[in-house]
Amino acid sequence: MYKVLIIEDNVDLADNLFLLLKELGYNTICAHNGDRGLKMIIEEKPDIILCDIMLPDISGYKLLSELKKLEGKMMPIFIYLTAKTQRDDLRKGMIIGADDYITKPFTNDELLKAINTQLRKRSKILVSLNSSSNNNRKNIITAQKGNKGIDRIQTELKYDDHIFINDRKNPGFYFVKDILFIKSLKDYTRIYLTENKKFLMRKPMIYWVKTLPADQFLRIHRQTLINLNFIEKIEPLSSNRFSIFMKSISKKLEVSQRYSHKIKKIFK
Repeated sequence: MYKVLIIEDNVDLADNLFLLLKELGYNTICAHNGDRGLKMIIEEKPDIILCDIMLPDISGYKLLSELKKLEGKMMPIFIYLTAKTQRDDLRKGMIIGADDYITKPFTNDELLKAINTQLRKRSKILVSLNSSSNNNRKNIITAQKGNKGIDRIQTELKYDDHIFINDRKNPGFYFVKDILFIKSLKDYTRIYLTENKKFLMRKPMIYWVKTLPADQFLRIHRQTLINLNFIEKIEPLSSNRFSIFMKSISKKLEVSQRYSHKIKKIFK
């Protein structure tokens, strides 16, 4: 049976939807804020998401935008639950990529009709993909061979965007602006965030250099990339060497001679 995730901060409404869908045989789970909802999406892998737009922490728009950045995963059916009635607000969710929306208040029949309609659409898409996969396999392999050595196009993140961290204990989305600094460990990088959080990710330093906003993050060493907004003070060690003290941590970071001119240019 299909798994449905309800992301709704109105506890009474969430409970009513939970009971309704449970009685109809759906495997139903609930989250009452966006942060918890994101984690449950990763952990539970729902087939259908019913999501309020006006959540207390992350808006439904932002949640869907971050969800769509995940690579290699087929998007679950995503239906907005919203009290907004302005056409522009409703269409915004559809432009981002929602499958449908239902305006509050709604009846049980309206909700079930929306779910069933999207399930039928998704079923047709899957059938179409399966039937065409064999015909396209040779073309895909040929294209992959022809594109060897070409890097995947990377889109620069914005300072208020989220990044997904697939940590075993705490998977979820974290703000780019909460990154203090990043240290390179060959093919891996360790991400240091506020509140003493740190994660190991299988991404090289060059990935972060290309994707993090260049006006907010600066490489100060072959192995170190820092968030300029968290610099507390800079101490000169010599004419071409510096130490940087970062807010929120007691550790100081060394600027290599190769990158010292960038520090001079910014803080001259």
